[in-house]
Amino acid sequence: MKSDLSFSKKAEDINDQEEQAEDLSKKPKTPFTEAQLNAKWKSYCYLIQKEGKGGLYATLTKHPVVIKENFLLELILDNEIQELELSTAKVNLLNFLRKELNNYQIDLKTSINVNIKETKHLTNKDKFLQMAEKNPVLNNLREKLGLDIEY
Repeated sequence: MKSDLSFSKKAEDINDQEEQAEDLSKKPKTPFTEAQLNAKWKSYCYLIQKEGKGGLYATLTKHPVVIKENFLLELILDNEIQELELSTAKVNLLNFLRKELNNYQIDLKTSINVNIKETKHLTNKDKFLQMAEKNPVLNNLREKLGLDIEY
């Protein structure tokens, strides 16, 4: 009995994949503006946020999506984890955008930003020293008040 259910499930998965692989070349390719894309992108992000998918929401909203040639959308990501998370939601995102913008040639390409500066968490002493470097009067004030920066 259980094997019949798993076979049925596999058949449904194959049908879903065939539907996703349908010929999109005969479907509409209505041009759209960046403003229209951004409005629909934000709508999708709002839906994702309502579903409680905060990580995906952050991934989709951190960097702006850019329109390239032939309705190719490019989104910059920070790391492989975001890429993996987006890959699971990519089909739903593309289906949403294609329907809403009436353009079935839309595709999404992601790239990982390799120029990300790693944020360094500063101690209170480090923060003070950076501020004092920009404004040397802070050291005089600290000495006059007898403050200790190593707390």
